[in-house]
Amino acid sequence: MKTRLRRFLIWTIAVLFVVFVLLCMPFNPRKWTASEISARVDLLNEKAGIDTPHHQLGKKIREANLALFEKVERGEVLTAEESAAYRVLYQSILKQKQRELSLLDGELTVLTNYEPEEKNNVGTLGIEGSHDHHDASAGANLVALRRDLEQLDNATSSYTRVRATLAAWKDLDDVILHMATAPQTKSVPRAPETSVDELQAQFEPMMLHFKRAQFEPVNSPAYASEVHQALDSYDALVLLVQDRVYARLGPLEKSLAGRWGSWRSLAPSLRGVTTNRIPRH
Repeated sequence: MKTRLRRFLIWTIAVLFVVFVLLCMPFNPRKWTASEISARVDLLNEKAGIDTPHHQLGKKIREANLALFEKVERGEVLTAEESAAYRVLYQSILKQKQRELSLLDGELTVLTNYEPEEKNNVGTLGIEGSHDHHDASAGANLVALRRDLEQLDNATSSYTRVRATLAAWKDLDDVILHMATAPQTKSVPRAPETSVDELQAQFEPMMLHFKRAQFEPVNSPAYASEVHQALDSYDALVLLVQDRVYARLGPLEKSLAGRWGSWRSLAPSLRGVTTNRIPRH
């Protein structure tokens, strides 16, 4: 009798927990509008590009170079010399946390002594050492995103559709999480690639402008303009993926998968993030 009662209580608690979780999920959530996506992209860019590296990953390095890092955070324009020094320091932050970051993104791509004869954006050559190469990582995220959407298109069950959607949202996030850091890192130019589909047609201009921003003084008008154009292309990529996902999901599946940027796809919290540094709008 005690065993049966214990099982009954366990099952009751489990069912109540599932019901509670389902009640917390909006039913059949609507699409994000273009303006909502743009506002969220701005926050995501600042979260990944400045807030997390400065205040979470690189606290010690920031404290040791406080005046320089605070100047970036306030949106003040750095000189060419300050930009080079800042980018070297910023790169060291990501290098120190590379292993932890790789646990969050299976597409993170580490390259060693990359392009040693190519001029970089800090006045030296190549990218010495082993680093997450953001161009390659974002490219791997694009390949994964394309695969996720193909799985969604060919899915024959709700489980597969929800799982493919969550993977697509995650890979879509990872593209900007990689490239938001790029304008602050040491790097070399990237050769544009020919677009093979509508996803890459938005991805390539985004990459072009993020890479151009890498070679401009941090927070300068030219830097801000390039970042803004990159974010415009990423906005379009999000809209495109959202349309493809919503065309395949029913109301309950949308409820389970959530919208782009929800906690279900491990999107970072944007609470407390501001876009005052280089506002797009």
